[in-house]
Amino acid sequence: MCNPRAALVVLLFSAHLVALADAASIYRCVGADGVIRFQDQACRSDENSRRIELPDAPAPASVAVPSDESKVPPAPATVDVAPQRVPEPEPAVTATLCTREDGSRYLSDNGHGEQRAVPLGVLGIPRDSLAEAYGGRDGIGVSAPGLREPPADHSRHGRIGALLTWVEDPCVQINKSQLCEFLGMRIDEAERALRLAFSDSQAHRRNELEALRQRASQCPR
Repeated sequence: MCNPRAALVVLLFSAHLVALADAASIYRCVGADGVIRFQDQACRSDENSRRIELPDAPAPASVAVPSDESKVPPAPATVDVAPQRVPEPEPAVTATLCTREDGSRYLSDNGHGEQRAVPLGVLGIPRDSLAEAYGGRDGIGVSAPGLREPPADHSRHGRIGALLTWVEDPCVQINKSQLCEFLGMRIDEAERALRLAFSDSQAHRRNELEALRQRASQCPR
């Protein structure tokens, strides 16, 4: 049969163990009546006592709690791609081409043609037609030289042709292809002039040719 007293002792011991699970040691106390008690304090002086050291309780297993970051899907793997160099847009090249009275052409750096003072007579001011020059009351009459001296006009009206006026060469804007075409013709002329130049002018012709080639460096060859 089961000893009631022993069962009681085991029950009390288990209860004290549960209650004193966090204690480092317990005391087994036996009173004068033979009753056994377990407590976390020292026994009374009239009791038979024994100290029992308890082993450290195992640390509870930690449960990994998923953080919010673990819920975020992993980022897709990136593939390193060498950056492609985007060609820079070719700047629009424009220039100003001017024409002199003799028909020669040149490039203007400031966008305007050359200015010069010329007599009005060079421009045909005042202008007389052939009928007015050779016919009429004061006309020459015939065009054969030496037959009649041309009349001279000494009036104030005749002095208008001696007055000076400023004229400017006409200019036009040209695009890149037109500029390159003009520079190509100028380079050909400068090369021919350098071959025919005398020794005292070769340096000037060579510098002129080099300047034209440098300006035409952006043109296709």
